[in-house]
Amino acid sequence: MAITLLALQAQSFLPHGYCYLWQPGLLGLHLVSDSIITLSYYSIPLGLAWFVRRRRDVPFNWMFWMFATFIAACGTTHLMEIWTLWHPDYWLSGAVKGVTALASIGTAVAMIPLLPRAVKLPSPAQLAAVNHELEAFSYSVSHDLRAPLRAIDGFARILGEDHGPALAPEAQRLLGVIRENAVRMGRLIDDLLQFSRLGRKELEVTALDLDALARSVVDELRREGGARDIDVAIGPLPPARGDRALIRQAFVHLIGNALKFTRGRPDARVEIGSRHQQDEVAYYIRDNGVGFDMRYADKLFGVFQRLHAVEEFEGTGVGLALVQRIVHRHGGRVWAEGRVNDGATFSFTLPETR
Repeated sequence: MAITLLALQAQSFLPHGYCYLWQPGLLGLHLVSDSIITLSYYSIPLGLAWFVRRRRDVPFNWMFWMFATFIAACGTTHLMEIWTLWHPDYWLSGAVKGVTALASIGTAVAMIPLLPRAVKLPSPAQLAAVNHELEAFSYSVSHDLRAPLRAIDGFARILGEDHGPALAPEAQRLLGVIRENAVRMGRLIDDLLQFSRLGRKELEVTALDLDALARSVVDELRREGGARDIDVAIGPLPPARGDRALIRQAFVHLIGNALKFTRGRPDARVEIGSRHQQDEVAYYIRDNGVGFDMRYADKLFGVFQRLHAVEEFEGTGVGLALVQRIVHRHGGRVWAEGRVNDGATFSFTLPETR
């Protein structure tokens, strides 16, 4: 009764606790319930933010940020319910609800047009069927296409060995061209198979010492390349997380390209390093080789895309496509910068070790 009289005599808003007659059990019920709801609401946006940052390739990923904003606003309304048990800040509580209303309307308006597009996304069963077709294609490539190539190369070799002296010089040259292209086609098939299988390989994520990994790749490529004089500088590379075999493969392609495209330079130099930008670490491989025209930068990471003739620099045109797929599977980004006859820089990001 005394609480009721005090409430009637008050000249300003009263805390919600008066509505509950300050009963400890009732106050505790609302406090605990709203606290759990608030924590749950706040944990969901954190999970969505973590997911979107790790999976930048997910369609409509901006919609996850809108949901995160809406859900966080909902959590704040329950936080205000706790606050107003003891503090009658109802204007502030109403403002929070107004912001939540705007966030909910914005999220709903943005979501509705996306629903038809989301329905068209392939289902797990459809993706499994596509993967099965890719496996069948890989089998066909590895068996049906390799047999004719082996026959072409083998018969051309036999023809050259048995009848080479009787053939005209031009005929001998053409036989050599046949064998060279058969070998090149075999490499193309190998790279294409590797590219198609990469998307299905399960990642074995561990902590990576990228400094040691880069040095081992450089040593291996130096041994394969002979006694070529080239300056390779390896700066501090922060550790990261990823599949060791795949990240090593990416380093092999990127460092190998840097060594290849500096061929012929008297002061050839390759720099491997890292830099912090915003909230991530970017690793880079920089060279002072032939470079490329930035107008064609979007073609660099395409399958079988080449900016230089095979006669100038060997290769199948699949290496950078493999690098891009490896980095994307790790949730990172990869990009390139360069100038004609002034070198190139290839950069990529990976999840950091926490």
